[in-house]
Amino acid sequence: MFRKSVAFILIIMSVLSIFPVAAGGSIADLQNKQKKIENQIKEIREKAAALKGEQKSIQQEIDALDGEMRALSLEVESYELQKQEINMKIEESKQKIQELTEEIDKNNELLEKRLRVMYMNGTAGYIEIILKAEDLVDALTRMDMIQLIVESDVQLLKSINEQKTEVEEMKAEQEVKRMELTAVINNLNAKQNEVTIASRSKEVYMSSLKSNLAEIQRQEAAMEEQSKQIEKDILAAQRAVAYAGGEMEWPAPGNYTITSNFGGRADPITGVWSSHGGTDIRAPYGASIIAANSGVVIFAGWHYSYGNYVIVDHGGGIATLYAHCSKLLVSAGAEVTRGDKIALVGSTGYSTGNHLHFEVRINGVRTDAMKYYKKQ
Repeated sequence: MFRKSVAFILIIMSVLSIFPVAAGGSIADLQNKQKKIENQIKEIREKAAALKGEQKSIQQEIDALDGEMRALSLEVESYELQKQEINMKIEESKQKIQELTEEIDKNNELLEKRLRVMYMNGTAGYIEIILKAEDLVDALTRMDMIQLIVESDVQLLKSINEQKTEVEEMKAEQEVKRMELTAVINNLNAKQNEVTIASRSKEVYMSSLKSNLAEIQRQEAAMEEQSKQIEKDILAAQRAVAYAGGEMEWPAPGNYTITSNFGGRADPITGVWSSHGGTDIRAPYGASIIAANSGVVIFAGWHYSYGNYVIVDHGGGIATLYAHCSKLLVSAGAEVTRGDKIALVGSTGYSTGNHLHFEVRINGVRTDAMKYYKKQ
């Protein structure tokens, strides 16, 4: 895309060299040059619009990738917390296993001591305990106690061993869970890296699009200036005859609301402060536009900004321009009389709604039409 855009710009630059601004030449030649430049401007605008559309699409992709990154980060954080919790549980299990091991060792030691004493004393020890009994019941009771002590020691060791086994199994499960979480986190981190690389790649491409668009806009501005200069040359090449004379008639019969005066204003589309070279008159679609005075139509056609427009030469270096028309009713070379219908109101070109953009030009220079009316 970037290479194609650069190639396009080079073509436009070559066009600029083919159609240099010239102060001389016939009106027809100048109009032909202006038409070709306007066609190139139209192509540039279409290219710029395509680049802006691509910029918007790439920005949406970048935003989506950023959103995915944020979601992955939250997911990683969640799994990291789970991993921390598992690690804490594993540490607790280790501590519990240590405590149970120490308890088993302690009880084993006590049991071993008891068994060792009993072994060294042999059955005499049991007999001595029994013989010291006061009676038969006491003797039986002492025998039961001896048996219970041994059984208790054995049962305690068995219970502790069972607890230890259970905790070790739990720890083993926790270790497995930790490994699973680690694998998940590693996968998420890998995906984060992939998304980051993709996002950065999109941002680099976006930067190239912006640079390309800026160059196209620069070329567009240069061609607009050339178009304006040719327009001035056209007006300067008007018939060297006296002004038709008389007052100018209002160009939009029955419609007198002015929506934008001549001079500085905020652009109705971009909002940027700029110079407005005419007077905008509100009128409904299809309303009549008449020639403000008698003269010859020196241009009737299309302009990327004016849309359908007409220029009438009234002689004496004075001309009027009627823009954004929905339909043109005259053609270049036609003679018109003051009040003749020459076009219909519309909203073609760079416009936000139905209206007539009306200009009075003296020797090719735009002037305040209302001031000119007052002078007349």
